[in-house]
Amino acid sequence: MTAPAATSVVRLSWEDAVAVVTLDDPDGRNTFSPGLTAGLVDCVETAAADPRTRVVLVEGRPELFCAGGTQRELVNFARGNGSFDTDDFFRVFARCPLPVVAAVQGHAIGGGLVLALYADFAVFSERSVYAANFMRYGFTPGMGATHLLPERFGRELGTEMLFSARNYRGAELRERGAPIRVVPHADVPATARELARSVSMAPRASLELLKRELATPVLVATGAAVAREAALHRTSFRLPEVLERIVAGYGDHTA
Repeated sequence: MTAPAATSVVRLSWEDAVAVVTLDDPDGRNTFSPGLTAGLVDCVETAAADPRTRVVLVEGRPELFCAGGTQRELVNFARGNGSFDTDDFFRVFARCPLPVVAAVQGHAIGGGLVLALYADFAVFSERSVYAANFMRYGFTPGMGATHLLPERFGRELGTEMLFSARNYRGAELRERGAPIRVVPHADVPATARELARSVSMAPRASLELLKRELATPVLVATGAAVAREAALHRTSFRLPEVLERIVAGYGDHTA
């Protein structure tokens, strides 16, 4: 392993042909702070530009992959200042010209779950919580979630996750037939690395060709979904109870 390149909350290192991007912001709870989102995009782009890279592996903290939007960001949206569609950093894995593996060992909540689902492969933990909790706060899902969850988890389960906004342990998702690899918590890092290494055996040019072929429909579909979701937000984020819910309940991710 080479010496890591680092930002304040996102680190980049290499394990042979696998570039490892680590989200590590304990103070900010791995939420979408400006430092984390900018660092994520920078590290993924730097990894992809390096000729030794064949696969990008993204991981978070052992107990928290990503908790999605910050409370400040959501409060601003509820007050009419900004929206999810003004910056699509969350599609960075789909835009990456190389395959991306997400080692989602810790909880992935709201936008954090959607971010992980943009990866080409995801490995979940049996015990961690995965939730599309947008509707818990009263606003409709964003970031392309209305396309990605039914697409990645199956229509019935994905739709249920969007409407109910409840927490699902990885073990339950596996039992419900979700076509995503779910393994014991301690096995997530090794399983994701084994997958990344197996993919990295192919020539880089071939990996880029296949990634472009598979990612283009995802980018088209999610781009259209984000535009439709933004229209829904212009109504749902203006509901009086939404701001109240964000202020009162934000941060209760794993109950």
